[in-house]
Amino acid sequence: MRLAIPKEVREGETRVAATPESVKKFKALGLEIVVQAGAGADAHIADADYTAAGATVALDAASTLKDADIVLKVRGPEPGEISQLKRGAVLAALLSPHSEQSAIQALADAGVTAFAM
Repeated sequence: MRLAIPKEVREGETRVAATPESVKKFKALGLEIVVQAGAGADAHIADADYTAAGATVALDAASTLKDADIVLKVRGPEPGEISQLKRGAVLAALLSPHSEQSAIQALADAGVTAFAM
């Protein structure tokens, strides 16, 4: 099962959805972890730290999200990101179902199961 950690795209967002420590824990569960290059840069986490924890670093969002079964994000996905999620994927992110109804509908239309954190 493939777990993807893309770089956050919303302006001003400096957090990342996983640390090297959490990557180690997911890896111990048998997951394949893919982190987008630079995903942790604004949180002062180097790509090499993710690699050392057992993740593969992908060059771009498309490569990171390709075939991902689980996607972890801090903020909800932008429309361009939703179109890159595979049908049947599970997304966990900060979502606002009451104020972002069009994004929630887009996730449902794409066949993505979303968990609002």
